Amino acid sequence: MLISWLPCAALVALLCVSMASSGAAAPVPEEPSKLLATLKPSHPRLLVSSSTWEQLQARRRQDAALDAFLKRGEVEARALLDAPPVVYKKEGRRLLSVSRTVLRRVVLLSWHARLTGDRALVERAQTEMLAVAAFADWNPSHFLDVAEMTAALALGYDWLYHDLDVGARQTIQTAIIEKGLRAGLAHPGWMKTRNNWNSVCHAGMVLGALAVAENEPVLAAQTLQNAKDFNHFGLEPYAPDGVYPEGASYWNYGTSFQVLLLAALESALGTDWGLSQSPGFLPSAGVLEQIKGPTGTYFNFFDSGEKSGLEATFFWFARKLNQPALLEPQRSHLAAYTAQTKPPAADSQSNRLLPLAALWWPASTPRSAPQTAAAPLGWMGRGENPLATFRERWDDPNAMFLALKGGRASLNHGHMDAGSFVFESDGVRWARDLGMQDYNSLESKGIGLWDSKQNGGRWSVFRLNNFSHNTLSINNQLHQAAGQAQITHFSDARDAGAIVDLTPVFAGQASRVTRGFAFRGGSHVLIRDEIEGLKAGDTVRWAMLTKANIEVSADGTEAVLGQDGQKLRVLLQAPEGAKFEVISADPPRDFDAPNPDSRFLVASFTAPASGKLSWSVRLQRADGNAGEPLTQVELKNWPLAAAQ
Repeated sequence: MLISWLPCAALVALLCVSMASSGAAAPVPEEPSKLLATLKPSHPRLLVSSSTWEQLQARRRQDAALDAFLKRGEVEARALLDAPPVVYKKEGRRLLSVSRTVLRRVVLLSWHARLTGDRALVERAQTEMLAVAAFADWNPSHFLDVAEMTAALALGYDWLYHDLDVGARQTIQTAIIEKGLRAGLAHPGWMKTRNNWNSVCHAGMVLGALAVAENEPVLAAQTLQNAKDFNHFGLEPYAPDGVYPEGASYWNYGTSFQVLLLAALESALGTDWGLSQSPGFLPSAGVLEQIKGPTGTYFNFFDSGEKSGLEATFFWFARKLNQPALLEPQRSHLAAYTAQTKPPAADSQSNRLLPLAALWWPASTPRSAPQTAAAPLGWMGRGENPLATFRERWDDPNAMFLALKGGRASLNHGHMDAGSFVFESDGVRWARDLGMQDYNSLESKGIGLWDSKQNGGRWSVFRLNNFSHNTLSINNQLHQAAGQAQITHFSDARDAGAIVDLTPVFAGQASRVTRGFAFRGGSHVLIRDEIEGLKAGDTVRWAMLTKANIEVSADGTEAVLGQDGQKLRVLLQAPEGAKFEVISADPPRDFDAPNPDSRFLVASFTAPASGKLSWSVRLQRADGNAGEPLTQVELKNWPLAAAQ
């Protein structure tokens, strides 16, 4: 039904006045009343209905896993009862840790207040929200802070709407409007970004707008129009195959808020405007499993971490796609979570949206699923940061696994890691990635961390430039930050392998650079590099980071890696004089993070007068079939012929 509190003409007029006073560049909704025409009139309306908790109580009596999950959440909520509310304390330029703590607390407390009917939980949630409502601002100069804080108060306000004290409800509502929504219009720089900021910030603003829409219909309509017009920019990077360019950690972050946005629109308006059907978005959950090795850790390219964990987001995808197999990897994480006996620290920021998993709980407890038998052993994902993975088997923690990438460093949270790879076998990640460095540790020392131009400060950081990755470097020079490396060949058949064209990454340093990978499950991975257009005397470094102990043969053509009782042979076939050596992974500057227990296996090559170099490196399972000797082959036959 149409909203009755303002006629359309008045809404348009007030909207124009609002825009003029705010100075924001947001568009005027053509028909603002239509945006709110289907708004659910009562609270709660964000993600849930008034019957949600009663239904969950009935379900938990029939589902032991759900019951254990809810009990564990209640323990965490009650552990917050005696914790003091947060205070305004920035870390560097960010208030984000405070916002995230508040989001976790308010979601837990409000959720379990409704589930249990315990007034003490309501009052503690109210205290937390009033504390941050009293802040002078939510740090709009770093708008993620505002977005997460607005999401927190919107959910608490909506879920506890009928339980909050009248004065408290008004205070929280005003804070959402003034410190959240109006701040969003006054600081619009995030609205068209093509990264996680878009999803997180639009989600926070949409939740805030839907929570207070009946009180501020003009502002709510304008905020929703912004999301409708501009959220697609944040969804474009998922295309075409679901590879999120920023890596697994930022997929978890950005996508969890994108799901919040979509679910809130569905529950409050009955539509997500078709945003969930954006190319690559729905397949993206499956990509996370493709880039996870048998050890259970992710290929942590860019500013991503290795660890996987229990995530409510996967429950939404499994239900949306009717693919319960997506939850199979969550099974062990769920068991570990419910088995914990102590709650996290009161200021924890982790799993702040985890209670929402109960909303999308599967019809039966996640169990080992037939996904492992059906999923391909070789996979390639196209996009701005293309990836390929190969594995020996899905159901064996000791199976061989290779993941590799193209891409460009200038992408959001990028590293100079085009051509890099990780490799596992026998339960060990032999070739690995150092991952990100804490942002504030660099910003506080004046490092231009977010300047990703060719000579930007970002590339002075060891963990972010090419010298710390499993790739090539020519004459100790940086990669070209804007150079886009593509995967030009992929096969998941008997001759499984891939080729990455690294030529744009080395523009001005060489005329052609290609890296090929051949994967032979149970035996070896072969990596072949071919370079043309070098100057005589140019040096090229091949590198692989590992935590393993390394012993190099006397002639330098073989290295034996040892870790966790397992061994890996690494064999080099290269121009005469080239040999392996071991160098430290200690960073060169005092602002770089230390890298304990890590080292590089490297080989250096000197260009002849022809300017051409080629070599091959074999990562050979200690008990694997040695196969044929390494041979030089034409690139057009690579990597198929070379790996026979």
